[in-house]
Amino acid sequence: MDRFSTRRQRPANRLLVAVCCGVALFGSGALAWAAPPAAAGEAPQTFGLKDIRGSFKSGKPAPKTPSQRLGLDLATVPEVRLGAPSLDRIFAEDKAAGEVTGTKALRYGVGRDVELSAVDGNWYDLAGGAKLWVGDVASTDAIGLRLHLTGLRLPQGAEIAVYAPSELDARSRYLKTGEVSDPAIDFYRPGPALKADRGVWTSTVLGDRARIEYFVPAGVRGRELPFMVDRLQHLYRDPVIAMTEAAWEKAAGPCHNDVTCFPEWGDVARAVAGIGSIGRNAVFCSGQLITTQQRDFTPYFLTANHCLDSEGEAESVEVYWLYQTSTCGGNPPSLSSVQRSRGTTLVSTNNTSDYTLLLIEGTLPPGLFWAGWNSAKANDGLPVTAIHHPAGDYKRISFGNKSSGTHFSCGGLATDANHVKVEWSDAPTEPGSSGSGIFRNDTQQLLGQLHCGPSSCSDESSDSYGAFFLTYPRIKSFLKGGSDDKSEQNDTCAKARLAKPGVLSNRIVKVTDQDWYKINVPAGKTVTVDASFASGNGDIDLKAFSTCKSGALVAAEGDGDVETIEVTNTGRKPAFIYVQVYLFNDVRNNYDLGVSIH
Repeated sequence: MDRFSTRRQRPANRLLVAVCCGVALFGSGALAWAAPPAAAGEAPQTFGLKDIRGSFKSGKPAPKTPSQRLGLDLATVPEVRLGAPSLDRIFAEDKAAGEVTGTKALRYGVGRDVELSAVDGNWYDLAGGAKLWVGDVASTDAIGLRLHLTGLRLPQGAEIAVYAPSELDARSRYLKTGEVSDPAIDFYRPGPALKADRGVWTSTVLGDRARIEYFVPAGVRGRELPFMVDRLQHLYRDPVIAMTEAAWEKAAGPCHNDVTCFPEWGDVARAVAGIGSIGRNAVFCSGQLITTQQRDFTPYFLTANHCLDSEGEAESVEVYWLYQTSTCGGNPPSLSSVQRSRGTTLVSTNNTSDYTLLLIEGTLPPGLFWAGWNSAKANDGLPVTAIHHPAGDYKRISFGNKSSGTHFSCGGLATDANHVKVEWSDAPTEPGSSGSGIFRNDTQQLLGQLHCGPSSCSDESSDSYGAFFLTYPRIKSFLKGGSDDKSEQNDTCAKARLAKPGVLSNRIVKVTDQDWYKINVPAGKTVTVDASFASGNGDIDLKAFSTCKSGALVAAEGDGDVETIEVTNTGRKPAFIYVQVYLFNDVRNNYDLGVSIH
């Protein structure tokens, strides 16, 4: 009988083990119901899909900054501070832009150049030769900040953490049982997910000050920063909470309907979210998750082309989830409790029907919904409903009918051939609503996304939506099959893919589709299996088994960007081990699987 003898040690995210036999097999995940394909001659369609994950899993510690882990007191931190911009000028520019185009995107931040170098912070010498650099970046009167980090050339073992020092203690509830709060800290570590040349935009840091910690492992010489902060977004409109008088402008007008007062739309409302993206400035729009025909929970997100249309803008996206009241007419949640996902990939975009399809990379909170869609043309008079974030405020709902007639020009792009016109009967849209869907009342299927229009609380008239029947042919290949990798089908132990020494790049694990690999380990040899990924895009864990019917030999269940398992074959002949790759808390993530035998 083949034997796996072991020793065990637990450095961060790493288990070195070789044991003899196991017991029960780890159970597979639940599967989603799959809708039948459209009959010949019928327009393809899908219906909505509920999240299967339940509440957010607990059991892993809240992330900590390097200074927290080291127990350092950062009482005084130097800062680079920019003065306050002119809000009078900014709001005048916004008003003029809206009058010209009629589009319903909302600028909520202005870009500002900034310079940060090593002399602008403090160095701390740590035990064993490691070092820590800490510095602050501030922009006076900002409601929030997003920093652009570029030239990222981090040495192995290094780490950057970015956060709001005033918010850090308030986030201790992160990962408590039954709920999740968006992590207060952005982490950046060496790896394929790090955009060294193009750079990355951080998540929103609340308030006018952001803190940067750079941890340098022992053995790295010098006191220079292997990154630059060259630009920031000064957020002057709060994208998810009502404006106050002190913030110069109020949020959505008084004519809107609270979406929570219409429970029959409760599922679809959980598909809709607000998004912030960054070009020259920060723009707020709305959009929604839409399901694939495979119903595999691929996080495709549909919004408007005029909101964003480039890969760089897609990478900057921050998605604001479930910003809505918990009871009809109740108080909306605070900004600090709104759950967010950072980063998307541009899948497809076109200005004819004004759509952009994104793939969300950041972790999705539980309890969401994937909206269904219908690729057929809708008849005039069809009752329709819109769910959106007017003025970037909490979620509202509008009612109307599909209509014909002259469209608002949308810069000359909106016509009957490529847009759906909606006449409102109860509540309009506003800037910030762009990209939100229009849905059939009878089936709650999406027909298009908001482009532009004249409607407002003083004129509940009409709006023009990019037509999904024209968008669908451009994205049907994505919506038909979802997303997966070349190792499929390997979603059970019985179908495990043979993995040889080397690296399998860009593998995909999904909530409905765990990945399994089998590795032939020679007698007396040790196999090391590494899964490398961006933990901010979904936490991946590993388990190893001696057979498909035994219990796990070992599990690697850390919270970093690498999970490692080592198993030694102490038998007298070669033997297979079986490795399971699965998600702890998300619906999808990419990883690289490395295998070495020594």
